Amino acid sequence: MDENIQNIVDSINNDSKYLDDIVEGLVISCCQDLDDYIAYVKRLLDDVDTPIADAELDDIVLTIPTLLYFTGNLQETLGIREDIARMEETNKYNQVLVNAEGTVQARQAYAKLQVQNESLATLVYQRACRKIKLRCDYASEILQSAKKILTRRISELELSKNSVNRNQT
Repeated sequence: MDENIQNIVDSINNDSKYLDDIVEGLVISCCQDLDDYIAYVKRLLDDVDTPIADAELDDIVLTIPTLLYFTGNLQETLGIREDIARMEETNKYNQVLVNAEGTVQARQAYAKLQVQNESLATLVYQRACRKIKLRCDYASEILQSAKKILTRRISELELSKNSVNRNQT
């Protein structure tokens, strides 16, 4: 790879690492409990020698919606911050644009340069909200899977009871 391109890639990686850390901090502040619980579920699944017990499935079916409730509320709080960041970015852009001199294109370019930090703040909140939404979506998928397994087990139990009752008569 050309050295100039490598320098650009390295610079982008360094800048994105900084922003990734900020986004991840926001996400963790909202999703820590959900992440911990999903990690617990993953440990249950990883233990292939021990099937998940019905009581554990019941716990999953009850706990994940509770965690999603609180996580969703925190996601909405971040969404409000994203909206405010976007408004601040727009307001500053418009103020700079009005006060700038030169051609329309030059004023727009100057205004865009002046709101880079505000744009990054908006981006941080957007990415954090997306990551939280993805985690909630995946947790919902796990919840639906646990419900299906529990329903299947109940059906199998009912079938076996019916089978035993038929054999006794």
